[in-house]
Amino acid sequence: MTTPYEPTEQEGLLEHEPDNTPLEIPPDKRRVKTDKQDVPIETLQMRIKKGRLDIQPEFQRYYVWSPSKASKLIESVLLEIPIPVVYLAEEQDNRQSVVDGQQRLTSIVAFLDGLFPGPDKATFKLTSLQVLKELNGLTFKELDAAMQEKILGTPLRLVIIQKDSDPDVKFEVFERLNVGAVALNDQELRNCVYRGSYNKLLRELSQNEHLLKVLRQEQPHPRMQDRQLILRFFAMWRKTHLKYKSPMKQFLNHEMEQNRNIAPEIVEEMREIFARSIEMAYVVFGQNAFRRFYPGNPQEPNGNWEPKKLNIALWDTILYGFSYFEKAQIIPIADAVREEFLDLMGTDDQFVKFITSTTDQPDRVQYRADIWIKRLRELVGYKGAEPRNFSLALKQKLFEVNPACAICGQHMHDIDDTEVDHILHYWRGGKTISQNARLTHRFCNRQRGGRE
Repeated sequence: MTTPYEPTEQEGLLEHEPDNTPLEIPPDKRRVKTDKQDVPIETLQMRIKKGRLDIQPEFQRYYVWSPSKASKLIESVLLEIPIPVVYLAEEQDNRQSVVDGQQRLTSIVAFLDGLFPGPDKATFKLTSLQVLKELNGLTFKELDAAMQEKILGTPLRLVIIQKDSDPDVKFEVFERLNVGAVALNDQELRNCVYRGSYNKLLRELSQNEHLLKVLRQEQPHPRMQDRQLILRFFAMWRKTHLKYKSPMKQFLNHEMEQNRNIAPEIVEEMREIFARSIEMAYVVFGQNAFRRFYPGNPQEPNGNWEPKKLNIALWDTILYGFSYFEKAQIIPIADAVREEFLDLMGTDDQFVKFITSTTDQPDRVQYRADIWIKRLRELVGYKGAEPRNFSLALKQKLFEVNPACAICGQHMHDIDDTEVDHILHYWRGGKTISQNARLTHRFCNRQRGGRE
């Protein structure tokens, strides 16, 4: 058994924008197929021990009940008080997983086994009973035979969601059932609905060293936000941005449903493309990867990076863009790629808008991908023509000599907020050489005007 789940600051990992786009489900599929059964507790215990019923699937929250609450459930069984319905999901291999009722089943089985769920393996003794007070302090084995038989023979009502139910409707059912103190998120639900080798790959890749670094984590995210990010990347990589269709939730559901048991050779290809792309992102951006850069404003010309949250739209755009290239094409020009991104954030108002609101709309996804891939291709294809951007080495030298903006005169705090500007405009024939360079705020340089 696992220890109780406690929310952490990591749950604020992502800039979150709710996607309320209606799901597109054909009328003839807008139902879920279920089977109802009344099964004795003893039979359920046997199924669990044989692995035919999983009461702690990976998507489920941790056990959170107290000994007194679990004891009162046992008391309810003995008093013949109706126990709420338990919902199960039928898997492709005919095994079953608990969707709703995990805390109840875990409590009952733990009492039968004699150990309370938790790391300390304490003996499960009934406590805080108010009706059957004489049973306080007793274990299952210490109850008389009649009470033991009564518990083992009590039937629980099961509603089994059958495996051939429409996946999108099934997903919605799970989402609505899991409305407890710690509601499951979309990716945790996918781990229930679409179990298979795809899930195993996502779990493996969530431990990628470069991913952990850009997410500023030491361990995979406890609520699987990192796995959902990886899934978004694969869905876009497989379909391409030109075939993306909203809503994103359904797009990701279909990606997992259609590829839940991917072949080993495809798994290896996916493993390689993700590792390569995330490494390029880390080499270029470090821990600022997939975070917004704010280039300043008239009141405060110094810009700054988003200090905490990763921008999902930038994740989709930058990582997907890198998947088009080899490391040998990107890593040698990492400084230029970083500058290109900072330039994009400061000059393309449409791009900034499309990473800020309604980010999962197809036109916005496609625009972001097109403009970023275009810029990368121009950088990779540079063959010695007059370069547009100055080198990072020159920028660092100018910053060390005098970190003051040549336009507004104010001190510049961060080298990423600086830009080496052509004194004579590039588009007017100004050379990209040190004699034609000056250091400015990115914001001030944009305000200068005269750009293409």
